[in-house]
Amino acid sequence: MRKFMHVIFLPFILFACDTSRAEDNSEEEAARLSHTEATVTEVGTTPVVYGQFPMELVSNGNLQARQKAVVPFRVQELITAVNVQEGDRVKAGQMLGKVESFNYRKQLNDARNQYEKALIDLEDLLLGHGYALSDTASMPVNILKMVRIRSGYNNALSNLAQAKRNLTQTVIKAPISGVVSNLQAQTNNPSGNYKMFCEILDIGAMELEFHLLETEIPKVKTGLSVDMRPFGMPDTTFKGRVVSINPAVNDKGMVRITASVPNPGGELMDGMNARVLLKHLVPGCLIIPKEAVLYRQNREVVFVLEDGKAIWRYVETSRENSTHVAISDGLKAGDEVIVENNLNLAHESEVVKNN
Repeated sequence: MRKFMHVIFLPFILFACDTSRAEDNSEEEAARLSHTEATVTEVGTTPVVYGQFPMELVSNGNLQARQKAVVPFRVQELITAVNVQEGDRVKAGQMLGKVESFNYRKQLNDARNQYEKALIDLEDLLLGHGYALSDTASMPVNILKMVRIRSGYNNALSNLAQAKRNLTQTVIKAPISGVVSNLQAQTNNPSGNYKMFCEILDIGAMELEFHLLETEIPKVKTGLSVDMRPFGMPDTTFKGRVVSINPAVNDKGMVRITASVPNPGGELMDGMNARVLLKHLVPGCLIIPKEAVLYRQNREVVFVLEDGKAIWRYVETSRENSTHVAISDGLKAGDEVIVENNLNLAHESEVVKNN
């Protein structure tokens, strides 16, 4: 019976040994497959720069034409001509349109006749006082004043000047050089139907108005450079300079700043809204791009390229703007900081600098 049992268990022992060896071989294979050669990461770097750090103040602003002139109807009549359209460039004194002039020509003729009659009456009154018209420079002032009033000469002279002026106002001219805007006038309509003929905008240079907190004002001076990006052209930057600072704080704790922005190409428009950046320089700073700074274990970290490896450095930042930060501790000028492909790096990862 004992021999029979040995015969029965021997195959089971052999099978168990074979199974154990198979499991050992599988673990070895798994370990071999899980082992990979260390990879080298290609990274981009930039040196730490020592210099002036451009601090930024950010605001939103509104653009206005440097000069804006309303072109009114100075006399009321039927509009007979409109010679411009919105967007047309005009020069100062250029004719923009006309109103009917018949009544004003008649008024001028009547004023001239009245003036000539008053001049005759004046001469008669002077002769009654023993003076000729040519003696007005030497006669007593009180006599001259009296005869000018009694003859109606003063009124006639005033009416003649007004009639001449009214007739010239039937031709509507541009008061300044610029671009026609908000054109209201239409031909064959009474001028009284409209508040104005149009507006003329001088957009050769624009005024940018924006507000800053009163606590930020000590950093702003006239002449400070301004970068401006219209909301309608977010990829285009226009440069200007601060020209005035309002010496009053409003009820929201804000101060109005005005900057002048050149507009030689006429791209900027009156009323545009824009994002405003003001920069003032802080000397003696170590400067790196924002992309170099990572956050690990709730601390700021920068990887520095040293001997083909990414070296983990804890840093402290003191200032930042939209693109760069200033480092107060952890780096020195000339260090090569990694700014590309740095998100998944570990301390002493093997890296190679790209071209």
